[in-house]
Formats: sequence, structure tokens, C-alpha cells
Amino acid sequence: MKLFKLAFISLLPLTAHATDIAECSNPSGRTYFPHVGMVPAQKAGWVEDSITGGITKVTVNEKGEYDVLFVDTRKAIVSSKEEGGKVLLYAKGNQSFGILIFYPGKTVETYTFFKTNSGKLEYTNTTSRAGDELPLLKTSLMRGACSFINLENVK
Repeated sequence: MKLFKLAFISLLPLTAHATDIAECSNPSGRTYFPHVGMVPAQKAGWVEDSITGGITKVTVNEKGEYDVLFVDTRKAIVSSKEEGGKVLLYAKGNQSFGILIFYPGKTVETYTFFKTNSGKLEYTNTTSRAGDELPLLKTSLMRGACSFINLENVK
């Protein structure tokens, strides 16, 4: 796993002269699967959810364009922008900032990165997936720890 994380981090500077804004990992929380489509009634409802070893990194390039890079469940490195997501900064404060990702016809995600009053660096992620393009509908809320958040580079 350490080798995989090192490979992930070493590839990130190749993303068009991007500046790192935040790096976080190991989100966990709850996901709701409605009894729709492929989900049988007995499997519908709330479940504990996590992405062990999952990494989320936020970057901004010299044009002020944000991207969220993450390691997915297949252990592949994914760029939200390259996957067709529209990535927007929706909020910035003294101790926090928020990113919205909109994948037309499929998914909306929000990421909130913050420094707690006790000095911990954390993030939350909400995901809402719907539409005919997806085999599974779901809504989730997860939380993870961050190794750094650089609010000075949030523009």
C-alpha cells in the first residue's frame, strides 16, 4: 500500500502545473441504497461504508481551475475533470473551503475541507447518484482525515 500511495503522489505533479490544496484519506460513513433498479428490497437501506486506503487530493492550476483526484475502489487514480466532472469552488472561509463536482446526468458530489477548533484537519464528502445511466442509485456521507489543507492557495 505504501508503494501505491508513493506512486499516486509522484504522478500528481504531472497535472498541468497544479498546486496542491488538500490531501486527505480513509473516508468512512454511511450510504443509503434505495429499492430501485438492481437493488432488491432486502438490500435497500443504510449501510456502513468506507474506502480503506482511499486518497483524495485537491489541486488548482494557474488558471484557477480546481480538480479533485482520488483513488477509487479499483485502486485507480481518477481525475474528476478527466471523468467529465465540472469542478467548482463553492465556498471559502478562514478555516474551510468547499468544492462541488457535477457529473451531468449522473452525480453531484460536495467536498468540505476544514480545520477544527482543536486543530484537526478533516473533510466530508457527500455523493448523490441518480439517473438512467447508473446501475445503482445511492446517497452517501463520508468523513476522513487530512494530512494538509493549504487555505492560502484557495482562490
